[in-house]
This record gives sequence, structure tokens and C-alpha cells, in this order.
Amino acid sequence: MATLHIVNRASALASCLTLAAPQDAVLLIEDGVYAGVATASRQLLALEDDVAARGLLDRMSESVRLVSYAGFVDLVVDHQPIASWR
Repeated sequence: MATLHIVNRASALASCLTLAAPQDAVLLIEDGVYAGVATASRQLLALEDDVAARGLLDRMSESVRLVSYAGFVDLVVDHQPIASWR
């Protein structure tokens, strides 16, 4: 099963991406969503409420797919293990 990498600070994304496998999911939450403004080299996910709370809905890269809290729960159910990056 693929790993879910949860990134809650933009500065942690680079370290996460060095270890994340291509089949792993990378989810940006909290202040990690700021990393979604720059163009990413791979598909990223971002928690929509955190993106909206920071006024970034119109600034997200095309490589970032927004997910709801229900989508977040689905990611947790579908991935094992889960790694948190700070």
C-alpha cells in the first residue's frame, strides 16, 4: 500500500519529496498549502479549507488537486503508513 505524506509546513515539502515514492500521496495542510503556489514537479493534494483560509484558491498550481475533509479521511483509509512532515 502507498504511503500518505502529510506536509504542514511549506519548508518541509522538499525533504518529503526526496523520500516519497511516485505512487505515494502528498497532502499539503495548514501552512504547507503555501508550497502549492509554486509549480510542482509532481501531483500534490491540498486541503481545500486550509487553502481557502489563506486566500490561495486562485493561486494554486495546476499540479495541485484540492480535497475536502471527507477526501482527507478517504486518503487516510486508503494509505498505510502515514508520515507527517513539519
